[in-house]
Amino acid sequence: MSEQTGTQNINDVSAAFDLLRDARRRGVIYTVKRNGRTSVSELARRIAAWQTADGDESPDPATVETSLAHAHLPKLVDAGVVEYDREAGTVELAETTDGLDPFLERTSEREPGLVRAARTSNLERALEI
Repeated sequence: MSEQTGTQNINDVSAAFDLLRDARRRGVIYTVKRNGRTSVSELARRIAAWQTADGDESPDPATVETSLAHAHLPKLVDAGVVEYDREAGTVELAETTDGLDPFLERTSEREPGLVRAARTSNLERALEI
């Protein structure tokens, strides 16, 4: 039987690929899986730094934070992957994300910079490695 969370079934391959197709959403998941509850501003800072180091357009953390709050976090919440407390400005992993784990294992192998930025408490050091 498939696991239904929110309005998406994360065990459905198409829904999982749709959810994980954006690097910012994957960055959120990697970070909260590793660190637990994380502020949206910290997520934005890490993702912006990773995108800058990865050669992307050097996004401003405030712009990243806006895109997280208005596009990416609602999609992750709707899928039942994260819990987002708007008032506190924090994000944490929902209890059930097993349906995404096989996909996350494969994507993490291909984007080590994003995974390093999610895992370390010293972001600047992670981006130097």
